Amino acid sequence: MRETITSRQHPLCKLVRSLHDVKGRRQHKLFVIEGGRSLMTAIHARWSIERLLMRQEDVDVDWEELAHNLNIEIQPVAEEILEYLGATETVPGLIALCKLPQLATADWNVEDLLLVLDGIGDPGNVGTLIRAADAAGAGGVLLTENSADAFNPKAVRATAGSIFNLPPIQLAQRTPDAAVAALQARNIPIIAAVAHEGRDCFRYRWPRRCALVLGHETRGISPALEAAATARITIPIYGRAESLNVAMAGAVLLYAWRQSIEAF
Repeated sequence: MRETITSRQHPLCKLVRSLHDVKGRRQHKLFVIEGGRSLMTAIHARWSIERLLMRQEDVDVDWEELAHNLNIEIQPVAEEILEYLGATETVPGLIALCKLPQLATADWNVEDLLLVLDGIGDPGNVGTLIRAADAAGAGGVLLTENSADAFNPKAVRATAGSIFNLPPIQLAQRTPDAAVAALQARNIPIIAAVAHEGRDCFRYRWPRRCALVLGHETRGISPALEAAATARITIPIYGRAESLNVAMAGAVLLYAWRQSIEAF
């Protein structure tokens, strides 16, 4: 067992802190997850995990056996260091360093709904939408360059492990134009979610295989994606609210799609 880290100046502490920023994640090709539940989901998904940071008193025989079987190094750290390295106000039970997926996925395809996040800037909303897509049985998630990074610690935490079940498709180019080209090359119809004047999402006959595009709550969807849409759909508002938060709207639309394809 390695010596317990007690100093914030330790190189490993500096590495973990750098992974809170997208530049650091891309440089080191790593991201962090917090907590045992997300870690176990990652393990079941056969995700590549490089190291675990845990309090010395939490490292028992079971953890040592698991780490040995998976060839994962356990690094004990003081509780105050674990708190310093975490991205939340509460001390995480553990922190794991995971490898980022490859830059580009050229051979991807989906037979169900592909959720496209275009201009979703809040990492918490990105993570919540990935979780909702996983729950609804979507076939994949794709993010354009103007959305928050799905491997931001806040986004990863909001997925509650779904990032490992439904990791975002990685395109070499992440522009809206590139997304349109990739979808059209695979003959995937594009459905744009709009706040007003679209077809009622509950009455719309959803195709099983489609790309549902969610955009910025104020600016909407990028012109390239909206121009390529074969349909525009809207969630009806029955009360006095102007609209729904994008994460709430996304969950409603995902289940409207699921209900539609189950009914037919």
